[in-house]
Amino acid sequence: MKIFSQEEAKFFDSPEGRKAWIFGFPEYEFQYDEQQPKTILKWHHHAKIWETIYIIEGELVARWKENGEEKEHIVKTGDVIEPEFGSHTFENRSDGVVKFIAVKFVLSGEDKKKMIEKDKVYDE
Repeated sequence: MKIFSQEEAKFFDSPEGRKAWIFGFPEYEFQYDEQQPKTILKWHHHAKIWETIYIIEGELVARWKENGEEKEHIVKTGDVIEPEFGSHTFENRSDGVVKFIAVKFVLSGEDKKKMIEKDKVYDE
């Protein structure tokens, strides 16, 4: 078993109001983010990585561009976001910090869902 302390993470504190602790591994990246109150992240997209985001605490406005049109949706604690490869941003309109986890990886195109579901082996 490997355990990584928060001190081992790469800390990122952006001027736009996001603090992130990033753990980089050979095949994926795991990060814990805190988006500060009344902040908006810069519009961006990912050309190669797939990102899955889980909202731990708070509420964000997720914005994305689809077929040239800007769309938005409020995401709350317990929601999952997959921005895909499109341009997106997040806004924290609240007075509190929004906490979320992002996992980033490069997709192979292979469906591994059944393997993942059945991979637990109970020890005797």
